[in-house]
Amino acid sequence: MEFLKPLEPILIIDDAPEIREFLGDILSNLGYEQIYESEDFNSAKPLIADKQPNVIFLDIELPDTDGTSILEYINYNYPNIHVVMCSGHNSLENVQNTWELGAKGFIAKPFNAKKVDTVMKRLELI
Repeated sequence: MEFLKPLEPILIIDDAPEIREFLGDILSNLGYEQIYESEDFNSAKPLIADKQPNVIFLDIELPDTDGTSILEYINYNYPNIHVVMCSGHNSLENVQNTWELGAKGFIAKPFNAKKVDTVMKRLELI
């Protein structure tokens, strides 16, 4: 029987390919293997349904809709998924708003391995 990490699979939804690649590399270096990427909500919907991710890193600002609308959709349709909101604008209002909408974490861009590792370890305790 294959051992599965409880937080995998992981989905990264961000319109910037360099952000998706960088975050994916950090997660890979932390030992995660089932990592999927999507550039917008339309391409993420079938991935969410098919791959059933346990963690989604979700950019707040996407070209086809904003991340808070996606967060509400995920929480309603997939309440067991841990959503970590990501933004370059880490204002107190942004952070509070995403927590109130049900996000399980918030990480400010630019990412670094320590920030991502801390968020993932916190999610393991939920």
